[in-house]
Amino acid sequence: MRTFFGLVPLSALAVAITLVIAIVLSSRLAAWLQTRRSVAALVVLGFGLVISATVMPTAAALDGISSDGVCDTSRVGFASMAELTSVNESSLNVLLFVPLGIAVGLLPWSRAAAATAAAAFSLTFIVEAIQLLLPVLGRGCQTADLVDNLMGLAIGFAVGLLARPLASRT
Repeated sequence: MRTFFGLVPLSALAVAITLVIAIVLSSRLAAWLQTRRSVAALVVLGFGLVISATVMPTAAALDGISSDGVCDTSRVGFASMAELTSVNESSLNVLLFVPLGIAVGLLPWSRAAAATAAAAFSLTFIVEAIQLLLPVLGRGCQTADLVDNLMGLAIGFAVGLLARPLASRT
């Protein structure tokens, strides 16, 4: 596992930076989104966790090994139920986008919320494009990831919509 100055794993560093950014931006973002600071922080965390998990270079890339720069299009549909109910790349890709979907679902309807939802939807396409266009990251573009990420976003959004009445009471 690669580390920052030999002490902190890069993934932990990325998450820590995401937490700091969420704390710093949550107040202003909450005002723009017309929501509570905790929901705004969840929006930032959702975006940050996705970016941290999908755009950071792999260990192989840090050793100078790039990806092939080709997008794997072997799966364009949903993963099987067996894949989704076990721990693997598909289920983890679904889970990665659930917090962002929940955050978007918790937002009150507004233009800012619509822009945030559009950004969340676009994020999976942007991530795959970055992985395709920057093989130096050692990441691989996969159409399966698009489907899995959008499924996670949709599941999270539904949970957020269902939780919105409960969340607005507190």
